Amino acid sequence: MQRKEEGRETSSVPETAIYNRKIKGKGFWNLFGSTTVAAFGGSVSTVAVSWIVYSYTHNAIFIAYLGIAGIVPGIVLGLLAGVIADRYDKKTLMVTSDVVRMISMAFLSIFFHFIGFSFPLILAIMLVVYTFSTFFLPASQAILPMLVNRESLENSNGMLQGSASVFQAVGSAAGGLIVYYLGAVWGLGINAMTYALSAIFLFQLIGHYGSGHSSISQRETSIAGELRIGMRYMKEHLPILEATIGALPANFFGSIFSPFIVVYASDKFGSNSAAYGYLVAAIGTGMAIGAIMVGRIKSSRYAGPLISTSILLAGVVVVLLGFSVDIYQSLIEGVLAGTMIGLLNTTYLATVQSIVPTELLARVLSIDSVGSFAAIPAGMAVGGILISAHGIVFDFTVAGIGLLLNGGVLMSFKEFRKFRYVPAS
Repeated sequence: MQRKEEGRETSSVPETAIYNRKIKGKGFWNLFGSTTVAAFGGSVSTVAVSWIVYSYTHNAIFIAYLGIAGIVPGIVLGLLAGVIADRYDKKTLMVTSDVVRMISMAFLSIFFHFIGFSFPLILAIMLVVYTFSTFFLPASQAILPMLVNRESLENSNGMLQGSASVFQAVGSAAGGLIVYYLGAVWGLGINAMTYALSAIFLFQLIGHYGSGHSSISQRETSIAGELRIGMRYMKEHLPILEATIGALPANFFGSIFSPFIVVYASDKFGSNSAAYGYLVAAIGTGMAIGAIMVGRIKSSRYAGPLISTSILLAGVVVVLLGFSVDIYQSLIEGVLAGTMIGLLNTTYLATVQSIVPTELLARVLSIDSVGSFAAIPAGMAVGGILISAHGIVFDFTVAGIGLLLNGGVLMSFKEFRKFRYVPAS
């Protein structure tokens, strides 16, 4: 049975979801704690792993391989992850993912400390980590509407994304200092500990966070069948479908420059890991500002035009960043680029969570992610080639112009301009 509620058509909310909303204070803050500590640890290890690889190889292609390892699991397993998150208990899925990631990073830190550098091992460990991150992500995004009411989604997403960005920024700056003063192995170990803390926060969630389906209906509907239901929903809702198609170039051009910040820092400011950490921290700070703005300006009410404009402005900033020769100018431009990214990402997420029925949400988000991120590995490969052949300035210029053009083209998509959440009067 379906009902019309606050601007969207949705199936009757499962009793478990209603129960969970009664404990939204505790449940939300558990999710907040998990998000925060994982963001900090992940940023520390990103700086550590990137610096380890580049300092041992001095070749941007290896950074591209590392970035591709972070994307491939999402493309290959993303659709399955969405179905599983809708089908089974999200809390159990998230805790399990954290435990596996904790063990993986702990093993990598021990190996690097006692044996030394091995790029194949680093690549294999990061593939495991990113694989379980692929299962974690749709579950963490789809569980939020079961913890807060719809009117709170913009502010709740802003708090989650904003805190994640702040602690990513802090973690990136701390990661640079940790690598410089203590060594990269400490960065890997810290990430293992933060995954453990994240699992503890999530384990304390009370209640069941599944789909609300009975065991009989689960057996009668195959995973492939549930995936087809999600795809059918996407086809019937053109604004979301056009957002997926329209984001392909943005993700391509974004991935031409974003994985190579470590190369940019080394080329512009010398072999100082702290400068790299500060640059990543500046981008993270901007992302926090953009995420927090979403609830303040109610951006989901005009999501389509805002997202396309943000992509266009991000392109302008990336071009300027490429030509910058001053660390302070680069930091300011990093904050501006991050603000655009945080604004468009959080706006999109809050809008989809407000429109899509809860029992379909993980599937829709995963389908969108697979479509949107399909172009990223190609962008990383192209970025590595451009840097090797023409240098970092040329690479950033190509990426920025591509983003600028993509933002302009996206504005011409008729249905995408209608992409928004309209509250019931």
